Amino acid sequence: MRLRPEQLGKHLADRLLPAYLVAGDEPLQQGELLDDLRRAARDQGFDERHRFSSDTGIDWNSLLNESQSMSLFGGRRILELVLNDKRPDKAGSQILRDVLASPGDDTLLLIRCSKLDRRKDWNSAWVKALDEVGAVIEVWPVEGAGLRNWLQDRLASRGLSASEDALALLIERSEGNLLAAAQEVDKLTLLVEDGQVGPEDVQQAVGDSSRYSPFDLTEATAQGNAQRVLHIIQTLRAEGVEPPVLLWALSRDIRILDGMLSGGPPPRLPPQRVRAMQAQAQRLNPQHLKAAQASAIRADQCVKGMAKGDPWQYITSLALRLAGHPLPRSMER
Repeated sequence: MRLRPEQLGKHLADRLLPAYLVAGDEPLQQGELLDDLRRAARDQGFDERHRFSSDTGIDWNSLLNESQSMSLFGGRRILELVLNDKRPDKAGSQILRDVLASPGDDTLLLIRCSKLDRRKDWNSAWVKALDEVGAVIEVWPVEGAGLRNWLQDRLASRGLSASEDALALLIERSEGNLLAAAQEVDKLTLLVEDGQVGPEDVQQAVGDSSRYSPFDLTEATAQGNAQRVLHIIQTLRAEGVEPPVLLWALSRDIRILDGMLSGGPPPRLPPQRVRAMQAQAQRLNPQHLKAAQASAIRADQCVKGMAKGDPWQYITSLALRLAGHPLPRSMER
């Protein structure tokens, strides 16, 4: 069966199904849904927990043996499978189907993975098997009006309400990062005594939650988000990140994009990142990429003192070009 995240609370008030798959690319919602499932399981006597993660390699036979063996203490246990971006191979898929074919009352299977592909994942045998006996919960990014409603609900759950100006400021300062927004709501819970949150409370409680790495910059260029590109560069510069670090990250993307445009093998990157860069490559033709390469060379010369100019100006120009929003020629140096 399919469950929406907001339906889980009512669902858990009834009974637990043998298996749950929580899929998506928004970590806070995923984590909280899994916490709710674990809490409900503990309330029903699931005291043991065995974790299998793709980070360390999944021993599928161990998962099968664990599902078929008796609990060490004669109780009930959770088998938690963390797939992230990876998917079961042929053997793993068969084992999952075997586990789901005869679920026991003493075992609960929890699976966490990245966003499900509509064509590949939903047509896979193991997802279909889980859908028949358990529940699939898909988590989607919270954006626009949804983010505003999410924040209002989050504040209300803490006994708070916020003015429109305070909500707008909270959204701006957290930049749609749900984990950062949730942390700031928790700060406001400690700060605000009368339950009414105004802009001044947000200003007092919220530091700049936008802490970035060079990889956030390359993610923004892949998305073609010029405004975010500029904000990330400004923040990294203020934090003292050196220009060569950003130039390295941007130059690496140029090489990857060049390989994509020339028909080379797919890069060894997470699937979500590959999809973003494939879309980026489609927006950038070979001429655009050649201009980006020239910008990278000029930036490198400036960083090394071989040419005059501000390295940050060149890096900004390069990043915007990779985002598909190059500066006018009159503004480039």
